[in-house]
Amino acid sequence: MAADRSPVTPLVGRAAELQQLLAAAGIADTRSRDAVLLGGDAGIGKTRLLRELVDRADDAGHRVLVGHCLDLGDSHLPFQPFVEAFSALDDTERDELASRYPALAPLLPWKSADESDEVDRTELFSSVVAGLDHLATDVPILLVVEDVHWADGSTRHLIRYVLAHTFSQSVHVVVSYRADDLHRRHPLRQAVAEWVRLPGVRRIELSPLPDADVRTLIKDRGAGDLDAEGVRAVVRRASGNAFYAEELLDAGLADIQSALPETLADLLLVRLDRLDDDARLVVRAASCSGGRVTDQVLAAVVGLPPAQLDDALRSAIDHKVLSQVAGDSYGFRHALLAEAVHDDLLPSERRRINFAYIAALTADGAHGPAAEIAMHAAAAGDLTRAFTANVEAAEDAVRVAGYDESAHHYENALEIVDAAPEGTDLVGLAVAAADAVLTAGHLYRSLALLRDHLGQLRSDAPTEDRVRLLLAIGNTAFYAGLDPEAQAVSAEALELVGGERTVLRAEAEALGARIASDLRNDDEAMERGEFAAALGEELGAAHVIADVTATLARLLARTGGANLDKSRQRYNDLVATSRTDGNIVGELRGLHNLAFVLYNAGELDDAEQAFRSAMMRAEKTGRAWAPYGFDGRAFAAIICYVRGRWDDAIELWNVGPDAPPLAAAILSGGALQVAAGRGEIVGLAKEESLRSAWEKDIAMTVHSAAALIDLHGDSGDLTSALKVHDDAVDTLDRVWDGRLFLSRLRFTGLIVGQFASAVPRLAKSEHAALVRRAAELEKDVADTVGAYPTFGPEGLAWQARVAAEGARLRWLTGIDAPLEADLLKLWREAVEGFVAVGQPFEQARSAVRLAAVLRACGQDEEARAVRATAREIATRLGAKPLLTEIDESGGRASRSDDELTPREREVLVHVSAGRSNGEIAALLFISTKTVSVHVSNILAKLNASGRTEAAAIARRRGLLDS
Repeated sequence: MAADRSPVTPLVGRAAELQQLLAAAGIADTRSRDAVLLGGDAGIGKTRLLRELVDRADDAGHRVLVGHCLDLGDSHLPFQPFVEAFSALDDTERDELASRYPALAPLLPWKSADESDEVDRTELFSSVVAGLDHLATDVPILLVVEDVHWADGSTRHLIRYVLAHTFSQSVHVVVSYRADDLHRRHPLRQAVAEWVRLPGVRRIELSPLPDADVRTLIKDRGAGDLDAEGVRAVVRRASGNAFYAEELLDAGLADIQSALPETLADLLLVRLDRLDDDARLVVRAASCSGGRVTDQVLAAVVGLPPAQLDDALRSAIDHKVLSQVAGDSYGFRHALLAEAVHDDLLPSERRRINFAYIAALTADGAHGPAAEIAMHAAAAGDLTRAFTANVEAAEDAVRVAGYDESAHHYENALEIVDAAPEGTDLVGLAVAAADAVLTAGHLYRSLALLRDHLGQLRSDAPTEDRVRLLLAIGNTAFYAGLDPEAQAVSAEALELVGGERTVLRAEAEALGARIASDLRNDDEAMERGEFAAALGEELGAAHVIADVTATLARLLARTGGANLDKSRQRYNDLVATSRTDGNIVGELRGLHNLAFVLYNAGELDDAEQAFRSAMMRAEKTGRAWAPYGFDGRAFAAIICYVRGRWDDAIELWNVGPDAPPLAAAILSGGALQVAAGRGEIVGLAKEESLRSAWEKDIAMTVHSAAALIDLHGDSGDLTSALKVHDDAVDTLDRVWDGRLFLSRLRFTGLIVGQFASAVPRLAKSEHAALVRRAAELEKDVADTVGAYPTFGPEGLAWQARVAAEGARLRWLTGIDAPLEADLLKLWREAVEGFVAVGQPFEQARSAVRLAAVLRACGQDEEARAVRATAREIATRLGAKPLLTEIDESGGRASRSDDELTPREREVLVHVSAGRSNGEIAALLFISTKTVSVHVSNILAKLNASGRTEAAAIARRRGLLDS
């Protein structure tokens, strides 16, 4: 630790170890007299943890003495850490210690120390512990000795003496060392084994930080702008070592392909200097293994006799370079050390080692793991072998549902496609690669890969190749919600296949039916679907039949051709058949479509179960991030949110940092709704990153925009709330042709609601513009509803809410105000609509506004009951903005009308006439501030949320007539 020991960044991931240290050091437990041996690899975080300990000790009133052992080669300074520790004393204390314990003179930096007589070692040691005991007479002492792996023999003996001593005062000792430096012959290794057996000595070994803590460390270091891939690269390379993570960040190396900083590489390679030639040979060979290597393969690569190999391995393990893993395999103790050694190899040396690995993996007709052969072949420059092995590794990964790994190997193969053997089906390879990338959760990357291959397809390529690529693009574009592109490539594919009765024709017709259904061209969808089904039956194409069955079931459910029970049975049959056929996509699509049929029918519990079934089935088959499977998670969470089970929703949305970027954005956008409902304004920090993904996912746009409207509006920023609304509507119109009608209703209900809630704090001159804009939005909603004459309970609830919010806005502004009876009717319908949906939050929000109207109409008893129900829901959800609205709109105790003073009654008359505070002040010859005070008193006494409501209450109670 430097002289300035105060921590400058938060301690990450060491809470348990810190608590152990605080207890042992008598800070958390004043009765403790333990000493601590703190071990851990270089850079693991020992010094940062000790800084935190020292800081806490300072705060607790303890005196801290710190000494370091130094790496001075053979020029050791005996007792250096104790000399440094005692140097923190002032002159008076040094003089007192020197007079009391003359043997301490060599350790005290005072002028007569060099002239003192030779000191007996035993007397010196006893003087050290006596001096520490004396210093602790008035205040507890914490002695910290760092880097004892560099200690000389004399210092180690003194440390042992101190650890073995029982102090009479409150003296606590912490000794730190690098565990990775303790090779078999290191003198501290035996010493630590002896020290830990002393009474009152405990040992704490720091393990690598979990990945989640390294991510937190990256954020705390101000690197929060790194993208997900950059964060993953740093986390992977650092392997839980805080120092390595910081070095990589400081060097700007958030890229798995970047070379290590020279200073860090040199630091890592110092460890190899202690190895003999055989051990270095083994370590160099192991650095090319790609992770871990068995002793059998390693023996074949290095060619050492068994006894020499064993000795070399034992030396590398003893010096903490390699470690034994998984029985007979070996790997580097730290990934960056492997990188440093590998990067230090000469190019020719590297090629020779990799060729040796290939020979070892394929010797005597053996066939090692294709992934390993692919890696070594690429490193050795054997590109044809690398291509073939990568394709084989990709296929192997698919068989065990390892789609991330499959995508990686396919993409490796595509990078060296020019080395492909003669006759390779390159279009099939591209389609398979795109499918693996898609299933791994990278939808747009998959689409880009297919588009690129279509663009590079030779003009004389077989028609079948072009059709296969077009169908793959069409399906992927469909998953992305890009129906215009999907429709265009589907039409081209159908034109190219012509009238031939082939599986490609059946697939093209099935895709066309699915797209037509999505665009609500129901007649076309039915015609194409029935033709594709018949063709699929004729050709025995089970996957086509499953695809078309799902489309036709969706059409029948939407057009009334089947009741809910029949639709449920159709989809259950499809799911069962697909599972029997091994068609996981058909199975997941059946569950997905069934869930939406149930959702639109208001059967939310059953819909959630269907979504969860899709999610769990997808996770079991490695398709957690693929279409339909991931949708199961996302929409199950939405249902939990709608049903008011917000903590359950958060649990589904919170999948950690390993989600693909688009999936992470979708989940984050969903979770923002709970943040908005609970008034967590910090959620606005996510706005920029979420907006950047709006054009990539419809649902994420809808949910995050709705949340942002409320977050901005509830924080008083109506301008930003309106901009979010307008930008989201523009995105829906521009990218997806505005076809998600429910989102338009929800957006309008929310933003007009924010208009109305803002009225009390806005100048009267601003009211007319809000009313005009609201009317425009309501007309857009009416047009949208007209285009979609049938929709479910949630759509009906939002339609009622839009009408109620528009009427509330006009009522509060007094512009074309509705009759109170009409306003009551509209708000009752809104509340009933959300009760029917089973959406408690919007039910409660609507109920609060209904209660305000009830109170203004003199129906106080019902208003109180409605408000009480809303309060119970808001309290259960933790919906702070809604609780604030409840309090401000009548949650306070009522006060009688006759408490209005004559002046307040006078002001009330002018308020009811729609005059501003300034106008009232001029008429009554008082200040505007005084008018403002009177208005506030009037609102409080009448339990009114705004001036217009106060005027309505006054008219009903006859206060204006008097």
